[in-house]
Amino acid sequence: MKKLLGILTICAMLASLAVPSNVMASANSTWIQESGSEIWHYTEGSETELIAKLQGETLYIQGHGAIPEYDRDHLGNRPWHNRTIRSLVIADSVTSIGAEAFSNMKYLYRVTMSAGTFIESPTAFAGAAPECIFDITGTNIVSRNIGNVPYTSLDSIAAFMQNYNGVYRFSLANYYMIGWVQHSVSPKIIDLSPMDALTTYSNPNYPIPDYPSVIEFQSHKPDASMHAHIQCRQQGKAALEVFSIVLGDATYAAAYNMSVSSSKGTVTKTSAPVTYVMTIPAAFQFPGRQFSLIQLGNGVVNILEDEDQNDTTLTFTTDYPTAACALVYRDTISLPASPDLAD
Repeated sequence: MKKLLGILTICAMLASLAVPSNVMASANSTWIQESGSEIWHYTEGSETELIAKLQGETLYIQGHGAIPEYDRDHLGNRPWHNRTIRSLVIADSVTSIGAEAFSNMKYLYRVTMSAGTFIESPTAFAGAAPECIFDITGTNIVSRNIGNVPYTSLDSIAAFMQNYNGVYRFSLANYYMIGWVQHSVSPKIIDLSPMDALTTYSNPNYPIPDYPSVIEFQSHKPDASMHAHIQCRQQGKAALEVFSIVLGDATYAAAYNMSVSSSKGTVTKTSAPVTYVMTIPAAFQFPGRQFSLIQLGNGVVNILEDEDQNDTTLTFTTDYPTAACALVYRDTISLPASPDLAD
């Protein structure tokens, strides 16, 4: 069964989506300069207390909390605006970097920041020097939710890398972090290297998010040359916000890019609905679990319910075969309780 939600309805729901209070600082905020120095202070409530220090051509952002966002009309409120800054060092305790925070810094050639810091918008570093190097340090990945959909600091960094793929250069702590990013994006990030090529340390709380699946046609192909493909790929914030709105009481499993191609190219819509079978990754299989697919694309959101009784597959019918998708599920059988260690 397919449920259809209009994109205008989704947009209206997005407008009311609550943003966590610790995610965004006040827009167009000003910093207070210490008299006779190149040091500025910024405070936002009790959660953000930042210090910006300019030493030569290096800018240091220290303290804790969120670097505020700015709009294009208020970039001059940034103490580093129109300064010649070639290097930027952001403390690990900085939780997020707002839109336009460091935009239009055409001499910026190197940025050092933590993997636990969210980049809220690709515009945060828009207009840096060509081939600017971003050193993303550590394996301290941080999570927050978009609705009930998990979203991590490394998701935000991967999205930023995608936006400037081939424009800027990037380095991550080791091959575990590189694998995490490269399994989440498509196409792969081309200028991405490890700071340490020998260490194998990983963050056990964040395994590489690779949940492979296979998709096949169950009904007759409208065109014999058609092929179906599906890849586990993280989606951008806008897609995750839509997924979170229509998720309901289901549990989010993973995101995918589904596509159908033919000898004529990508098939965005078929002349009649076509039925497909998707394998459920082993990590999500459980007896009696009911899966469905949230399909986002072409101005609509489709909720595709499972049409089979097999716990290892999802059968669905759609005439929009190329879309971003979220695999979600509900459990109809209670999960076993954890054993009481006191007994």
